[in-house]
Amino acid sequence: MKKGINTILALSTLLFVACSEGETPEEVVVDEVVTEATTYTTDVEASEINWRGEVAGIYGHDGYVNLQSGMVEMADNKLVGGEFTVDMTTFYPTDSASYKDVDGGRIADLQNHLSSEDFFASATYPTSTFVITSVEGNKATGDLTVRGKTNQETFNITSIDVTESGLNIKGKLVFDRQKYDVAWVHYMKDMILSDNIALTINLVATK
Repeated sequence: MKKGINTILALSTLLFVACSEGETPEEVVVDEVVTEATTYTTDVEASEINWRGEVAGIYGHDGYVNLQSGMVEMADNKLVGGEFTVDMTTFYPTDSASYKDVDGGRIADLQNHLSSEDFFASATYPTSTFVITSVEGNKATGDLTVRGKTNQETFNITSIDVTESGLNIKGKLVFDRQKYDVAWVHYMKDMILSDNIALTINLVATK
């Protein structure tokens, strides 16, 4: 009798295993972990935007323009977004070619010319903006708006330093001024000026 019971138990075990092996396994769903982005506010006093424009390949003008406002979005210590507004009324040249006059007249002349309709038309378009739309590696792509014209440009990141209280992002953005109607009507037909304007950017932001 005991042998018969053991045989029944053995058959039952085999049937259970067979049924289990024949069943379609249930799909295992793994929740994706999404890191929430942290928003930082740019410190407009500590941030720097330096510009350079070449003239006929002989010399160029250097200077800075002020950041008016901005925000940066970070996730896992990586840049994921941001929006920035630049005050286009704050062009200031710093190169030696702008300091030939003792009274500083050339500085004022250059400032006025850059602000005129020949270049950035600052009275009509007092601000420019850059809105990041995507980030891949060390390249942040975004919409740059200058003189009311918007084109896609790339901010090449050279370094990102994140601390508990804030961050520092450095990089460079080069844009073709002709795409934004920044074209000097000149008897040389604008040929003496390089089309590219280089921006060297140092962003400082806090939580």
